[in-house]
Amino acid sequence: MHILPKGFVKIRHYGLLANRYKKIKLKLCRKLTSSPSCKPKYEGLNTIEILCALVGRDVTVCPVCGKGKLRTVYSLSPGAPP
Repeated sequence: MHILPKGFVKIRHYGLLANRYKKIKLKLCRKLTSSPSCKPKYEGLNTIEILCALVGRDVTVCPVCGKGKLRTVYSLSPGAPP
């Protein structure tokens, strides 16, 4: 049914993916299956450092001359009008 009757609540996730105990259950699943724990790969790096690691080159070098460094002059905040 696309529209539930009055008083009913749609359940989107249940079991292991239920929001209430998701972290606890996933830790238990990883422990029982002897899976390695996931650690953030780019924790502690800023955006430019992450881009350099992903691309494999320095993204702040000028693409025209190859010598100068690019710098941020102005940035838009998310959701700001253009």
